[in-house]
Amino acid sequence: MFPGIDLLPLSSQPLIFGVVGEEAMRYFAVERDTGVVWLRQPLDRETKSEMQVEFFVSDSQGVVKDTVNIQIGDVNDNSPTFHGQPYTVHIAENTPVGTSVYQVNATDPDQGTGGSVLFSFQPPSSFFSIDGARGTVTVTRALDYETTSAYQLTVNDMDPIFTNLPYSTNIGEDVPPGYEVRKIRAIDQDLGRPRGIGYTIISGNTNSIFALAYISGSLTVNGQLDRENPLYSSGFTLTVKGTELNDDRTPTDASVMTTFTILLIDKNDNAPKFNSSEYRVRITELAQVGFALPLFIQAEDKDEGVNSMFQVFLTGNNSAHFTISPTAVQGRADIRMRVDVPLDYENIQSYSFSLYANESISEHVGFARIYIDLINENDNRPIFLKPLYNISLPENTPRGTSLLRIQVRLSLKPTQTHSSNRGMLC
Repeated sequence: MFPGIDLLPLSSQPLIFGVVGEEAMRYFAVERDTGVVWLRQPLDRETKSEMQVEFFVSDSQGVVKDTVNIQIGDVNDNSPTFHGQPYTVHIAENTPVGTSVYQVNATDPDQGTGGSVLFSFQPPSSFFSIDGARGTVTVTRALDYETTSAYQLTVNDMDPIFTNLPYSTNIGEDVPPGYEVRKIRAIDQDLGRPRGIGYTIISGNTNSIFALAYISGSLTVNGQLDRENPLYSSGFTLTVKGTELNDDRTPTDASVMTTFTILLIDKNDNAPKFNSSEYRVRITELAQVGFALPLFIQAEDKDEGVNSMFQVFLTGNNSAHFTISPTAVQGRADIRMRVDVPLDYENIQSYSFSLYANESISEHVGFARIYIDLINENDNRPIFLKPLYNISLPENTPRGTSLLRIQVRLSLKPTQTHSSNRGMLC
């Protein structure tokens, strides 16, 4: 997979992905259904260091296009080129020791340290030396025409180079410690008896999660990977150094560096979760149908793509009195709960039910409890049980005499009942 490009679908509607242009199609392939971009053939920074690639996504409503600017990073994959060969120099036999008699010219199209050139004679000369960095040839011993009338020296580039470039790979986030990611290899370009190479990681090794064998170049996992860890989610770009070694394995000055890009492939190893284990709220019984409850409910599955898709639903007594949205989630969503039927404190004073988030793997379930208390409102008026009360009494009735029992009830909805309130008229 091409590092850094992953065109993920943003809706549940089927989408079709692709790449536009003849040149882009020569180098890149896009999986039609998933949007994952793959590299068809190796890139060459020395030929083209930057590309603008147009991708598209389409559905039944139309096509959307966007351009991705791709910067092609350099690796040390080129050997130096010597200029002006063959080198022929005429000097007097009495040339003083220490005199510079020639300067070798060579260039390397790579960038940075990969483009530097180090020179040496192979085999070494007893009469001449060459400056490893500048290529300047200097007389180191008195010359004698009668002893030797000509010298043939072979100039060699001392810079080691990495092989099997570029270094880029994808590994599952669930690979165990000790898993070998790849072998890194560099070679000494010196003729004759080449030196061994020592390998080290210079940068990018977050939490020392990878180990690189100094002699063999075996790159292995050195800890527990987790794509959902923010430190690891964007992958790794390791800077690796290869250094030529002396016979006693001490480092020389000749070295080369390259980068190794590692992306983690997501595994469905996370269950969806809510941002709380329970939610409590009090609302008025007069809340209208469609009223959004003041609850902050957030559901999230930290996996990516299809691995992060799940369903959200309510279950339990009277849970049908409320609705939630959205019910289908990819990744993360804020869940809204709304009143779906008229509420009445005189009928139900409180609610308690469950909220679930389920995905395709049965054990991947998120759970929370919902508690809703209704606030009683003065929405019922009393009613006399009889429309008319008639009594007769003599005019000498003593004060405090019980005359009549008046009965009232609350004006409830047809499905509701309530005990009567009674009053005594004296």
